[in-house]
Amino acid sequence: FELSNLRMLYLDGNNFTGSISQDIGQLTMLKQLTISDNPITGVIPSTLGLCKELELLLIDNTDIQGTIPEEVCQLKSSSRQVYDALYIKADCYSDYLKCDCCDVCCDHNTHQCFQDNQDNPDDSGAKLQENQTYDSTDTIARTIEIKQKIESEVLQRGATFYEIDFDDPR
Repeated sequence: FELSNLRMLYLDGNNFTGSISQDIGQLTMLKQLTISDNPITGVIPSTLGLCKELELLLIDNTDIQGTIPEEVCQLKSSSRQVYDALYIKADCYSDYLKCDCCDVCCDHNTHQCFQDNQDNPDDSGAKLQENQTYDSTDTIARTIEIKQKIESEVLQRGATFYEIDFDDPR
């Protein structure tokens, strides 16, 4: 079935395995992708950079390795409004995953996260200030804000907004 109009894909905490398909780039209207807390492996495909509407990418606590592709990082520097800028949280506080554009970097082993800080890059490319931990309520607030904005846009167009909860046993 056709998913090119999919706006949000929340898959976090569902024990999904495998890797992210190159076909992710076909979801050109995607605004939020959250796959945290899954044993997903492989790399972030460069085709994710084709998702020009992407505003939220949460890929922490996964087994993804490599480097966040430049095509994805370029989405942060596009000519968007500040509130539409791409927000990225990943396991980039180690040699596990390299990221030059992440907002929050988490340690793959301890799952402790740190706010990005341009003034103090460490050896791995993660940018943080000593002892400055990241408060996950920032991510939650950003997610809710973007979700409400998307829901409003969908309803204004007269379309139906569906939310699927994979944790709901119904």
